[in-house]
Amino acid sequence: MKSRFALLAMLCVAVAPLAAQGGGQGRGMGGINVEQMTTMYSLTPEQVAKATDLKKAYDTKTAGVTAWMTKLREGGDMQAMRDAPGFADSMKKNTDARDSFNAEFKKILTGAQVTKFDSVQAARAARQRPGGM
Repeated sequence: MKSRFALLAMLCVAVAPLAAQGGGQGRGMGGINVEQMTTMYSLTPEQVAKATDLKKAYDTKTAGVTAWMTKLREGGDMQAMRDAPGFADSMKKNTDARDSFNAEFKKILTGAQVTKFDSVQAARAARQRPGGM
């Protein structure tokens, strides 16, 4: 009983940051959300329109992989998910799509916005655990 409680407590601690950041859809990109990007980078209306188009293209590109990975996550066994055939390829596809989005998004930013974007990306990279998920 104690081990189940400890496991539940660890799970709550692990999930809390995701819930605080909006978790769920879009988490593969650090929770890409145009409204948050607008606030964070003080985007102009023109930049918002371009960012919205980029986000739609990203969502379209990753929809199949995201749905498949969500279905695997629902099983609750993270190791089984990682061992699933095609998991590594799916992770790579999502990473490539995110990198492409970031490169395109950066092109619509101004000098100060690019500096802030680079700072945010560096902070995210520093927080990521070694070995992926």
